[in-house]
Formats: sequence, structure tokens, C-alpha cells
Amino acid sequence: MGSGSKGKSKEYHVGAEEMRQKLNSVSPSFCLAKWKMVSLHLTNGKTQSCYHNPAHSIPTDELENNPGRLHNTQIKIDERAQMRAGERPKGCSYCWAVEDAKSEDKGGHISDRHYRSSEWWVADSFEQIRTPNRELDENVTPSYVEVNFNQACNFKCIYCSPHLSSEWQKEINQYGSFNMEEIVHNDIPALQKTGLMPLAVPNEENPYVKAFWAWWPQIYSQLKVFRMTGGEPLIDANTWRVLDYVHQNPNAQLELFMTSNLCPPKPEIFDRFISQLQKLEQVQIWEDSSKLNLDSGNFDYVSPAIKYFMLFVSCDSVGAQAEYIRTGMNFTILKSNVESVLKKTNGTAVSFINTFNLLSLPKLKEFLQWILELRETFSFDSQNDDPIEIPDKRGIKHRPYVRKKRQRIWFDIPMLSYPPWLNVKLLAGTEWEQHIEDCLRFMESNLQKDDYDTSFRGFKPYEILKLKRNLAVMKQGFSEADQTLNEKRFAQYVNELDRRRGTRFLSAFPEMESFYNKAVRHL
Repeated sequence: MGSGSKGKSKEYHVGAEEMRQKLNSVSPSFCLAKWKMVSLHLTNGKTQSCYHNPAHSIPTDELENNPGRLHNTQIKIDERAQMRAGERPKGCSYCWAVEDAKSEDKGGHISDRHYRSSEWWVADSFEQIRTPNRELDENVTPSYVEVNFNQACNFKCIYCSPHLSSEWQKEINQYGSFNMEEIVHNDIPALQKTGLMPLAVPNEENPYVKAFWAWWPQIYSQLKVFRMTGGEPLIDANTWRVLDYVHQNPNAQLELFMTSNLCPPKPEIFDRFISQLQKLEQVQIWEDSSKLNLDSGNFDYVSPAIKYFMLFVSCDSVGAQAEYIRTGMNFTILKSNVESVLKKTNGTAVSFINTFNLLSLPKLKEFLQWILELRETFSFDSQNDDPIEIPDKRGIKHRPYVRKKRQRIWFDIPMLSYPPWLNVKLLAGTEWEQHIEDCLRFMESNLQKDDYDTSFRGFKPYEILKLKRNLAVMKQGFSEADQTLNEKRFAQYVNELDRRRGTRFLSAFPEMESFYNKAVRHL
């Protein structure tokens, strides 16, 4: 999700539709994110243009002299050439599936290729990127950087893996991998063979982490979005190093993001996090402030350290079902910490990531109701809507910090593709399609009614469109053979999880008894 910047003058989906036309004027597969966005998995030396692409390995031979190769790998250079030629890179299949699930008057759904390319951090790069330029294609500086520094995590999410969670690794070391129909799942030797497991070196000796910190000062001034993921960032030392650096080197255009489970293992970690956010919002008086008339009464101080902070909170449901999906979560603590962030900081926004999977459906309406309640309570921070912009000693304009009227509660519902036995397509043709239709009617009945720029109650049209596209993909279903196979794997998986974790699937998900019983009949 983006920030409050995305909807200042038009709906998100309107901007995405306009960008679709512009992208198509270059080619039907063109995507600006392939140039200006990067997700880095420094634990194992993998990179991808966005989180939908499969990650690929970063060669180390050029990193010492050119740390920009963290982003500009030969695979991405080749994919950029494919897009210019109108070909579809195989790694971008997520968007192709969405676009090919025809709707929107048979023109295809708006995909994340269109949404991403329309966002503020990249949209103004269109004219620069559309023209073939070898230097740009091979050595572009990204404006959106997402980094996973560490695998350390205190959760074991049901769709996660040992290479992304240290708690998952501990469990696999204790019980072994999952022996399921025709596959072995979350097998550490297999993950090691494909290069997904973290390097067996201390974090400070990781060559990819070293390359990142060499690259960081080179790209920092051009960054518009920087996002830290994990593992769990709140238990990683690199996170605090970034926060300290940003505080000491204010960047007026930077939107700083973090993805967290927001249930750190110790309360003092959360307290430290709140303190760091408050520091980023503190008064920043610049060396040339003597030139400013500080007694004019027009402002009290110059700026915060950044433009905006967005906290992404991974949560796929509510209550006991959310805790089952994301083992380690205490939903009561999660709710309390979310409210603390919103109450104790002035400009921070929270965006929930509901990874749309089989188990997120039963409590979907309750999840949407929670979003409504949070928007009602926290989306109306308003004082001065016209802050004065004052240049600092580098000529970069910073705004006096005020609590502006803005959207502070966001959510997204990206579709889960893997593992397929948790994919919502398993419920195609069942009563669960009607359940989603009911949720869509609930959203439509709570559609925001006021001007987009000033009202933050209710749901936005593009949020409804995203749920509709998920339903369209769900209705595609699986082939009969794959349906049977994945039903059997589902039963094997949750039964083994229950055995290892002392949980009971049907106690948490009584609404899914019919599907569960159908699945276990394959065993």
C-alpha cells in the first residue's frame, strides 16, 4: 500500500487505469517497477523487482566495485528488454493471471503492474524510462527499496518457511519436514540446495549486507520509499541502524516503511520502537535557520526527519483464527500495540496486510469491520492543511510538521499463491464465493460518501475492486486432479501442524468443518 500521497486528487484505481493506457503506449507488458523498485533478501543474496516475482540470486563478483548490482542484475536487465519488446517475463505471472481473469468490460482487471506504476514514487519516471536507454536499463537507481536484513522472527506463520523465520527453522529442526502427498514441504536441505536458506555466517560478515551498507549512502538522497521487512525487523540490529541514520540525515521526500508482526517478544522492544518514531517526528532546526523569521508565528519548527512513516502490520483475520494462521501472535496485544502507535505518534499510518488465503475467509467480514472502526477513530488528524515549505541548507524543501487530515488506516489483500493447498481457489464453486459476495456488499454499503481528499471513513472503490479481482481469480479454481491433490495436502498439513503445535483446526475454524471433512476423506 502507499501513503496518503496516493489519493490527493483522484482515486487510486483511476490513476492506475490512466497509467495502464500510458504503459500500453509503450508495450502491453511494460512496468515501471521493473526499473525503479527492488526487494532485497540480504540473508541469502536474492533480489526481485517486487514481491510477486520469484527472487533470483545476486552474483557477488561485481558487488565490491558496484553495489548497485544488488538491484541491476542481468536477469532484470533482460526482463526490461522483454517488456520493451512487449513480451511477458515469466516471473511476472502474478500480474498476467490477474489481467487474464477477464472482467472490467472484458478489458482485464487492473493488476499490480498498473497500480505500482501509477504510485507517486515512480509515476513521474514514465517519460524517462519509456525511451530506450542502455545506461538507464543497466544501472538505474531505484526509488523504492525493500530490504530483508535478517531471518530472525518470533512467529511461525502457516504459509511461511524456515528461510524466512528462525522459529520455523527451530520447529523443522525439532520435528523434521512435512512429508505430504508427492512432496516434502519446508525441507531445510532442499531450501539450502536452492539457495533460499540464510548464509551460514554472522550477519555482520554477510557480503550482501556489507554491499547494502556501501550502497546505502549512494542511493539515500534519491530514495522515495524505503521499507524494512523480515523476519521481524523489530528484533534485528540493522533496523535500529537505519532509524538512527535517518534521524541524523533527514530526507524530506522519504516515506519510511516497516513490515512488522507488532508482537515483539519483549515489551521494551515495542517501547523503544515508539520512542524512535517519536524522534523522527521531533523538531529539526537547520543550520541556516537564522535566515528564517522564527518569530513570525507562521511556524514553530522546520520539519520532521522524513515525509511519512507507514507501519505495515501482517494480519490475515481476527481473534483465534488470526493466531492460528500466524502462530506466535497474541491478537489482544496486537490490537493494543496498533492503537498505541496511532495514539502516541502524530503522522504514522498503519496498513494491514491480509494475505488472502483459504483461512482468511471465515472472519473476513469481521476483519473489514475492524478496519472501519479504526478508520472512524484514527483517520481525522487535522490542524493546518497548508504547511509552509522551507528549504534546508541543501535546498530541499521541508514542511513544518503539523497533524494534517490524512488517511491513517490502510489495508491490502494480496492473493496467496503458495502453498497451493492454502489457496482460495480450492473453494471455487462453493458457498464461500457467496460469502465473499456478502463481504463485497458490506464494503459497498460502507463506501466513503464524502470527497476523496477529506473523508477517510468507509471503503474506497479500489479496495472493493481488489476484493472483486480476488474473487475472480478464486472462481478459476483448480483442475479436478489438482483440486483432489491439494485437498489431501491441506488435510495432511493442518493435521501435522496440530500435532506439532498442540492446536485443533476445527476448534479455531468451525465454519470450515465441511471442507475439512471432505479433505480428510482423501487420506
